[in-house]
Amino acid sequence: MKTFPKILAAAFLSVGLMTGLTSFRSFETSTPSSELSRGNIEFKITNDSGSEFKYCVNGGHNSIAKGATKSFSYGEGQEFKYNDGSNCGSTWFKVSSSMSGKTFKLSEIAK
Repeated sequence: MKTFPKILAAAFLSVGLMTGLTSFRSFETSTPSSELSRGNIEFKITNDSGSEFKYCVNGGHNSIAKGATKSFSYGEGQEFKYNDGSNCGSTWFKVSSSMSGKTFKLSEIAK
């Protein structure tokens, strides 16, 4: 009689699995296709100056070491600002689609 509960449990499990598998629907997103095609713009900046360069993005303080190349991936219109001591200062540049895939020298884009 101990095997009957095991058989009954296996039967319920099988029915549950089959019901779950047959009710499977593919995932559909509600995000418009225009937003799906918009990705981040990837570009690089090489610090060709003689010292570390400090800047701000999204209120956070960042830097590019002397002689280093740093990769970025941001949406169009993202502002990069100069670091003004402990604050974010004036706008350094805004990310544009024309920057995609390019490497820029710091000396060419810094004031």
